[in-house]
Amino acid sequence: MARFDRRAVLLGLGATAIGGASLAGAGAAPAYDDPDTLYAALRNQPGDQLQIGGGTIRLVFADGAQGLARGPVLAWVRTAAMALTAYFGRYPVSDHGLLIIAEPGDRVGHATTFGYAGSATRIHVGMDAGRAAFDRDWVLVHEMVHTALPDLPRRALWLQEGNATYVEPIARALIGQLTPEAVWQAAAAGMAKGIPRAGDAGMDGTRAWGRLYWGGALFWLLAEISIYRDTKGARSLRDALRHINRMSGGNTATWSPEQLMMVGDAAIGATSLGKLYSRFATTAVSTDLVDLFQELGIVTGANGQLMLDNRAPLARLRARITSD
Repeated sequence: MARFDRRAVLLGLGATAIGGASLAGAGAAPAYDDPDTLYAALRNQPGDQLQIGGGTIRLVFADGAQGLARGPVLAWVRTAAMALTAYFGRYPVSDHGLLIIAEPGDRVGHATTFGYAGSATRIHVGMDAGRAAFDRDWVLVHEMVHTALPDLPRRALWLQEGNATYVEPIARALIGQLTPEAVWQAAAAGMAKGIPRAGDAGMDGTRAWGRLYWGGALFWLLAEISIYRDTKGARSLRDALRHINRMSGGNTATWSPEQLMMVGDAAIGATSLGKLYSRFATTAVSTDLVDLFQELGIVTGANGQLMLDNRAPLARLRARITSD
């Protein structure tokens, strides 16, 4: 096995489309698939440095990225970094290399994040992508969230992908890029894909796309609720994740999931994360999503439109999740 293969498997975290397929345009030629070439490009090609939230993003347009307008890309990266800073209280890593690869198309494409030689992300961007494409993009924020937590063993990939899936829309809501209704609309639609099916085991080791992303996101939402209840509202999942980020330094560190939960629980003064992880890791936990969202005050009207009920038992928590 080539020396980068294991790192690509264990440390390469990528965003995929809602159906589980790659976001890269059909027929697009792969570029910088070897992560070592990604790191070499970040070292050797000219780039811009963005200082945001106490971190430095080194932004490199791969091979000049001919045909791709610089201004809109720089604004898009700044906005994504602001979302991360809002959620974590600072940019989650001190140095982050970002390689922009131009390709045909009008949208943001596939992306992957690595940590073995420093936090680094490669992301494909369509040369015809305009402001609308950048405003609706979720991929870059998803990848930036991956830099915030330490790398975990392959069996716990669902924790990493689920965390990025859960945190990304919330971070964007914190800077006004998404409404709370949009955040919960996506959660209500997506988390049904993460419910275990007959014959499924615990989450550790799962390879199923829906469980990796949306089952993982559901875990973090349930962690949010458990922390709220166990601490009587004094602490939040955001407190735990910020502490994990500061103690680990982000995705250049390698931890076990048990260590992740222990450090997070230390921040909140409870055992919410550890208890929940021990259940999800080894047992197929099925959640009644109708009851869950009703408790949060997320209901669907007769016309199919999502509504937020501020009289629900967990309405205060729901509102707090998407606000400062």
